[in-house]
Amino acid sequence: MECDDGVEREYIKIVIDGVDPTAIFKFQVEAAPLHYYTDGYTGTLNENGVDLDNKEFMDFLKTKNNKPVGAGPYIFEEYKDNVVTLTANDNFLLGSPKIKTFRYQEVALGSELDSVLTGTVHYSDPSASMTIINDITAGAGDYAKLGYILVDNDGYGYIGIQGQAIPEFQVRKAIAHACNVQLAVDNYYQELASVNYRTMTKILWAYPDNPDNLFPYDGTGETSKKLFEEAGYKYDAAKNIMTYPDGHEKAGQQVTFKFTLPSEAASHPAGSIFIDAQEVLGKIGVKVDIETDQNLLGKLSTAYESGVQVWAAAWGSGGVDPDMFQIWYSDPAVNQGTSAARSGLYYLFENGSDEEKAMLRELNELIIAGRSTLDTEERKTIYKRALELSTGLAVEVPTYQRKNMYVFNSEVINTSTLQTGEDVTPFHDPLIYIWNVELN
Repeated sequence: MECDDGVEREYIKIVIDGVDPTAIFKFQVEAAPLHYYTDGYTGTLNENGVDLDNKEFMDFLKTKNNKPVGAGPYIFEEYKDNVVTLTANDNFLLGSPKIKTFRYQEVALGSELDSVLTGTVHYSDPSASMTIINDITAGAGDYAKLGYILVDNDGYGYIGIQGQAIPEFQVRKAIAHACNVQLAVDNYYQELASVNYRTMTKILWAYPDNPDNLFPYDGTGETSKKLFEEAGYKYDAAKNIMTYPDGHEKAGQQVTFKFTLPSEAASHPAGSIFIDAQEVLGKIGVKVDIETDQNLLGKLSTAYESGVQVWAAAWGSGGVDPDMFQIWYSDPAVNQGTSAARSGLYYLFENGSDEEKAMLRELNELIIAGRSTLDTEERKTIYKRALELSTGLAVEVPTYQRKNMYVFNSEVINTSTLQTGEDVTPFHDPLIYIWNVELN
């Protein structure tokens, strides 16, 4: 096959059995050349260049682990004292790298910015904040040598409402209406985030244009109160107490929910949302206990069994393709993943109300339809409706879409050789063409 640069090269043709929009992302396998992995092997190889079912051959391959092939722009040199040292591969296909020695250094989480300020490293990715931006812009002291680049994060924040722990549809919606998601932006990320109204990262091409907020915030609590009462809950205005309905195992007791954060409210994007929701629901006699559990994220795959009712977290690495199967396909006979279990979808598919079951069946059908065509415009239409359903189930309330940040020492790195502006995406960072990056 003749490539774009005019050179004839061998290639591998892959044929898949059926339509799969995500297939291209499943074959990112780097092949090692024969001369590399067989150099020094004294056994007999078959016509495909391997020695099948031979432990000696497999053990020999492992001897290559400490010396990677080096087909990329840099070749592994050594790992010592938490530093990986790479040297330029002058035979790299796209040209010899301008920087001859490249080091990756491990630094403590949270010290990324300080590491650049002190010169320990020259490039890092601290958690984006307006404080950092303002300090770099002001240019006082060591900040004068820093530059930064912002990019949308591949993921989004959300508040989870466990569908098995809180099975009444109206009650989940009542909690959603008590959550002021704008606070995650105003009180935490400020200009570095925007509100998100669908259960999908906004960087995806399938994210709908200007979607409606399905759960508008009502700080009076009246919308939430009406929904509780529709579900049979009883409100005593004189005592300002909402009680569980007749037939409930807690009938007559005050309604109480546990909201869980992985860190203290002051240091979490959803902290102010939870505190405000606690106040709003308190106006209608619903008690909310806010707790901190540093092990929260590890419990989400078994959220119901772990006693998690309402929590705050974030999804990441969700922007390659809009396929919703893993997280939102609710038939446990087809999807055995833990993501749908965390939100209680399997339970609702089998035990939910007629309305919820109908929504889940339609959502499942749309998810399969979205996997069955390569037509982008058709898939956009499919996912627009699918996202209305997934968000409308009120097992996950999207909150924010934030920015990520790269910080670098502009006295050391020639910033004109970095990728910037619209050239930087969640999949295309400033160092993507590292072989072209130069030092001053």
